[in-house]
Amino acid sequence: MKTFTERDYITYPRRFKAYRWYKPLLVGMLFIVFLFIFNMAVEQITRTVFSATIQDNGYDSMDFYSAAGAFRNNALNACYIPSLLLAALIVKDRPISSYFSSMGGWRWKVFFRTMALGIVVFAIPNIIRYILSGRIGEVRFTAGGFIMLCIFLPLLAIGEELLFRSFIMQTTGSWFNMAIVGLLVQVPLFALDHAYNTIGRISIGLSALVYGLICVYSKGVEASSVLHILNNFTGLLMAGLGFGKLTSEQSAGSLFINLFFKLVFFLFILYAAKKLHWFDEVKKDDVTEFNEKSK
Repeated sequence: MKTFTERDYITYPRRFKAYRWYKPLLVGMLFIVFLFIFNMAVEQITRTVFSATIQDNGYDSMDFYSAAGAFRNNALNACYIPSLLLAALIVKDRPISSYFSSMGGWRWKVFFRTMALGIVVFAIPNIIRYILSGRIGEVRFTAGGFIMLCIFLPLLAIGEELLFRSFIMQTTGSWFNMAIVGLLVQVPLFALDHAYNTIGRISIGLSALVYGLICVYSKGVEASSVLHILNNFTGLLMAGLGFGKLTSEQSAGSLFINLFFKLVFFLFILYAAKKLHWFDEVKKDDVTEFNEKSK
């Protein structure tokens, strides 16, 4: 059986003495309970604050443009964050910091560096692509919808990264003590979580693979969260402005173009990891600190 390296992100949980194979199952069960509670709260807020009831009938009719719709449809998955972290705090099999990175927690320096990179090599080229394709509809955004999108869409993306590239990928990789297992298991699960056609789900699965590889080389979810945020934001922004549309029926052409820009971002991350050492700084030694408390 392969052994883990000291800072390998996927098998990092195995470095904590309190970690046991069954404890992530407890985290998962509590996560589901908390997610149900938080999602009920989001639905209630949507009805009370925005005086609206949003129907979820798939991507083709999903509302990300009104204040109520942008809040509800982003906040539901943003609830992954408090649900998972609360579950982890209760089970206490490993520190919260290990969910964000194998370098001692969430690294704002990595997040902002890779955000600047992503805007240049991913967001701007995609926006130009949409503009060159021409407008196909009217502006759909309300002012409140755009504000809600800017606030809650990043939380949605980070929440999905924590669930799939942190909890699921780290858990399965640690169970088998093989990073490749964790990397591959999260791919179909992420694809099935999105209600696209077959081509769309292939695209989502390939995106999950890219996100996972970014986590491996950057040693955390910050850079993958950046790409996830920019991917969702550029698509919804341009659809809301009348360029393109949100649909479950994805084409092979859009799959190729989207994947190409994601791979460009990944290659820059690889260069930053190998040559620029952007991801080598250890924020804190959470292993020693947690293991000492667990004695």
